[in-house]
Amino acid sequence: MKLDYSSPYDGFSRTPLRVGFALLCGLIFFGETHSVASMARDAHYTLPAGSLEVLPSNPAFAWGIYALIFVGLGAIALDKRSLPAGIWTLCWMSVLSYWKRELAGTPSRNSFFPGVMLFGWVLGLVWARVVAGADADKPEGRVFRERLAEAGAIAGIAAGYTSSALSKLFASGFDWINPHQVRWLILSQRPLGDWSWLTSYRNLVLENPNFATFSAFMTIVIEGGGLFLLFGPRMRLLWTGMIWALHLNIIFLCVMPYVEPMMLLLLFSVPWPRLFKRPRIEDPLAARAPDILHPDIPDKMWILLTVMIVLCWVLPIGWRAG
Repeated sequence: MKLDYSSPYDGFSRTPLRVGFALLCGLIFFGETHSVASMARDAHYTLPAGSLEVLPSNPAFAWGIYALIFVGLGAIALDKRSLPAGIWTLCWMSVLSYWKRELAGTPSRNSFFPGVMLFGWVLGLVWARVVAGADADKPEGRVFRERLAEAGAIAGIAAGYTSSALSKLFASGFDWINPHQVRWLILSQRPLGDWSWLTSYRNLVLENPNFATFSAFMTIVIEGGGLFLLFGPRMRLLWTGMIWALHLNIIFLCVMPYVEPMMLLLLFSVPWPRLFKRPRIEDPLAARAPDILHPDIPDKMWILLTVMIVLCWVLPIGWRAG
């Protein structure tokens, strides 16, 4: 199996992408830390029995975890031992996210997308090391390893959207595509504002079953088509536009902002190097070994991944545990 992958950053330095990715992750988890710290000082939020009891209800401890996350993101931004830095950051992100889940009672959607993209970035770095060996960690291997890291990150967010559509279909089948689901969501949320155009739009969807059904149908189509983010720079940009339209529609109708994936997709999908007319660069490692541009996915790897995915759906774990 070949990785026929292309990106708007191909032929250009990915330093702005790497730095921008680290900054966005840092900003998102700054908000997560502020939320955890606020809940930790509120007596209404207490850790349930069986949780991570080592986590004290102290806001300072939350900011201490953020400092560790910040150190890891800084190393990623500077390309200093990116693989161990990525693993380090993911571990502390997980601790903070788990803490918030225990306090709030539900998983944090805000931290999901940067987390899954960073996980994909780390997997891409691992893949580069498997393919190119020690050369991937050298300065001349930066272009190659970051190319695979970007592929892993965009695959992570693509999988997130596709799994969102699949979870709806597995839970309700095509019965999810009905006007009542969308109407209930709209009515259960306060309007974004009292603007006349927004009120008219909300009433149109509420009063017309065809519009509500179409909205539900397009949600499944756009989320399920998340894998199109992997089909080259043009398709990635097109599907990013589709996802943005989906999220804007959700904000207008249900006031459920998903700003984090929207910003991350803009960073990874818009051809910023061409817009800012950045100079082109060569890949020294690929010039020395041209075959490395299309690394094979070993059969054992993709078979193992397929088995893992099937087991996640079949075994009574995760969302099936309930």
